Amino acid sequence: MPVAAIIPIRSFQGGKNRLAPILTGPERSTLIRALAARVLATSTSAGLEPVVITADEAVAEWAADRATVIRQTGEGLDGAASDGARWARDAGRRWLVLHADLPLITPTDLTEISNVVAAGQSMLAPSSDGGTTAISSPKTIDFSYGPLSAQRHLAQLEDPLVVARTGLLHDLDSPTDLASATSHPLGSWLGELYDAGRIRDGASE
Repeated sequence: MPVAAIIPIRSFQGGKNRLAPILTGPERSTLIRALAARVLATSTSAGLEPVVITADEAVAEWAADRATVIRQTGEGLDGAASDGARWARDAGRRWLVLHADLPLITPTDLTEISNVVAAGQSMLAPSSDGGTTAISSPKTIDFSYGPLSAQRHLAQLEDPLVVARTGLLHDLDSPTDLASATSHPLGSWLGELYDAGRIRDGASE
């Protein structure tokens, strides 16, 4: 059964506010777009079908030639994940909800997951701070993102595979996250955007 990588993207504008002390609004927008592009491309390389869930017109236009685009109707990240999982079930696909801000993700991180999801097994990948960066279940679940969401999600999954890999543990929300990702070998691509502690203004693919 095909596996859809459900990737919620709220907007390229006004996000990553915890980075505001070191990045301007345009710089944060550039970073958000670059992270999303990398996650979509990595999902495709791993054989997943990227599906972007968004209520933002600019995101929908940007994603149109990269992924299937589903307009979000639910509230917040929980609603976006529910919308995506529902679409996948209706389309006869397994689903994997995947964060769009994973700077160190690689196709290898997702290949093992896609095989497990395709076989109908539950899985969860926690972030290093106890959040949830990837999740899948053959059954309907109540998404509950936010601090320590991995615990809440794990309690709903039957016999899940818990995946702890660098590319899935490391999401990017804070200045510390950005510095850590940039210094990691898998984050060398950020060097094109990150110069003397600042993300360069301008569009990024």
